[in-house]
Amino acid sequence: MRWFLFILGSLATFRLSHLITKERGPFAVFERLRSAMPGGRGSAKEWLRCIFCFSLSASALVCLVLWLGGLNLNWEEWVLSWLSFSAVTLIINQALMCQN
Repeated sequence: MRWFLFILGSLATFRLSHLITKERGPFAVFERLRSAMPGGRGSAKEWLRCIFCFSLSASALVCLVLWLGGLNLNWEEWVLSWLSFSAVTLIINQALMCQN
């Protein structure tokens, strides 16, 4: 994968993950979505509040968008991109948490 697409995919995954798990969103739509989900261990609410959990789903979505956009990824490249995008998201998140 080209470095430019790797950086864009990583940033897109971070943005999507942070938007869903941490931000209120316009008209508090994401906050209301998180609150409306049933709670408990392993629940949808926990998944939508945890950037570690949600980044795996967001990175899969980013890989799917890249693939639909014409990027030819074989199975191994898809899995590596999926996990790498999520990993970069978590590294950025931890770096931002250390600053606060």
